[in-house]
Amino acid sequence: DNYLQMRPREVILFRRCLEHSCKSFSTTSTNSPVADYVQDLLKRALIADSYPSHLLEGNDINLKQLPNGVYAGFDPTARSLHVGNLLILLNLFRSSAFDCQPIAIIGGATALVGDPSGRSSERDASRLHEARENKHLIMKQIQRLWGNARHGFLSKSKSELKCIDNSDWYKEMKLIDFLSLTRSLRIGEMLRTRAIRSRLEAGAGSSVSFPEFVYQSLQAYDWRMLAEKHNCCFQLGGSDQLGHLDIGAHYIGRSINKWAAGVCLPLLTDSAGNKIGKSTGGAGTWLDGEMTSPFHLYQFFRQLHDTDAVMMLKRCSLQSTEVIEEIEKKHSSNLGKWIAQDALAEEMTEIVHGREAVEMAKNASKALFHGSREAVEALPASLLIDVFGQPLQLKAEEVRSYGDLADRTRSDKQKGSVLMKTGAFKVNGEKQLVATQPFSVESTVLANAPSMTLVCWGKRKFQLIKWI
Repeated sequence: DNYLQMRPREVILFRRCLEHSCKSFSTTSTNSPVADYVQDLLKRALIADSYPSHLLEGNDINLKQLPNGVYAGFDPTARSLHVGNLLILLNLFRSSAFDCQPIAIIGGATALVGDPSGRSSERDASRLHEARENKHLIMKQIQRLWGNARHGFLSKSKSELKCIDNSDWYKEMKLIDFLSLTRSLRIGEMLRTRAIRSRLEAGAGSSVSFPEFVYQSLQAYDWRMLAEKHNCCFQLGGSDQLGHLDIGAHYIGRSINKWAAGVCLPLLTDSAGNKIGKSTGGAGTWLDGEMTSPFHLYQFFRQLHDTDAVMMLKRCSLQSTEVIEEIEKKHSSNLGKWIAQDALAEEMTEIVHGREAVEMAKNASKALFHGSREAVEALPASLLIDVFGQPLQLKAEEVRSYGDLADRTRSDKQKGSVLMKTGAFKVNGEKQLVATQPFSVESTVLANAPSMTLVCWGKRKFQLIKWI
């Protein structure tokens, strides 16, 4: 009524004030943490699929209203995670940079069943009893990686990672209670998931066991528990997890009347297109220093092809997209200088093993590619075998000249004492050309390994010698 009684000039002023208020609201209001995080995933080409589909278009209002919880699940079917887990784990960590609450679920219960996703056969049941021991190791490992990431790359993050074992809510649950709680799950939806459908269509030899089929309902219930207890309605998964996202989101909507969503990240694959993992022909590169040394982890990333290194840097790095773009530009302008590989190898090694391990791995690389005595003796003795392999054992009294040493370190038909005259033979990084020159074990053993000497044929065919 007051508006109708205004004079024309007052109407104009009222409209201007209203427009200014709307503009002020639009500039000061921001997306939710989850919506901002999803935008960043899109920039990094990390959305292989999502539920609901077109997450940023038709569902943007719901997405902005989500609470800040983000979770991903890890089944402890081995003593350690591997490089194939880094994509999801590091992107879970990175959500904290957008004020999201990262939550890692360790499948202490679900590992006893086995996820059929991405598999053509049932998991080896003989190893499932190890899951209880493995889950404690995996939880410690994830917490260690989180600590390294917070110290070096996510220091401004205000969130702390929550690491939860899903055995917490299953260990005391009765079967009849679980059946009642999952009443709103639909068998038709579960049968339509890609993992189940592909196994059933493959024939009797690749059928799905009942526990594997029920795995979907366990994962859906995990998500419901997180939604209820931790206000988490957003999930990260691999590209083979779309069916789980679909079923879980519907279950949460029907059972507790909350809207849920999730994103499938692209899987890391090897050169043959296989999923990089511990059981599907992957690289076998673990995040445990005793299973894969920091040096070999560093070299795994350092030796990537240019295209793969740039892709993994964009997808796995905890750095901002602006920093990554600068590295990409520098890399493309200096091809052959391994700029993206160096940046990726340093960051991944620091997150997995800490800063000291990076320096050690870099020194080991210098020793491997240059073979100088100084670089080799800068390494801990325990690392020498990791870098150069198992030593060849020789009796000191049988090697009286450099020619003798050259002959005993050739495994082919060529005589080392003749070949060394071409300059192809080095001892502790120094070329040896004279076969008759007297040899002394005492003057050639390494300071850091008094019973060992390093020889090299050609550019990088190194061999440790252990004197007995």
